Amino acid sequence: MWVRNEAGERVDGSGWIAWKVPSGVLSLRDTPLLIGVDAYGNTVFNRHQIRRQLPGELEHLREKVTDAESAAMFDELERLMAVATERVHRYLWFLGD
Repeated sequence: MWVRNEAGERVDGSGWIAWKVPSGVLSLRDTPLLIGVDAYGNTVFNRHQIRRQLPGELEHLREKVTDAESAAMFDELERLMAVATERVHRYLWFLGD
């Protein structure tokens, strides 16, 4: 996961962290955006999706998955969401294999 601008340049200055959520935790009802993250392709969210939908989905995941590795991943996602919503033309990217 990382943040890119409209030109495709990274803007967050961090390394990447893998997006690994245990099977059975994501659902169309509770995490409609994050269930669509493609493990083999790229998935991109804009600032409106990040502001309006992802905080609730992240809260749901934090309630369901509480191990230290997942907590670190969720913390990084939250940080990247903040970076992406600081300005227009920034996007949260999930890069697949």
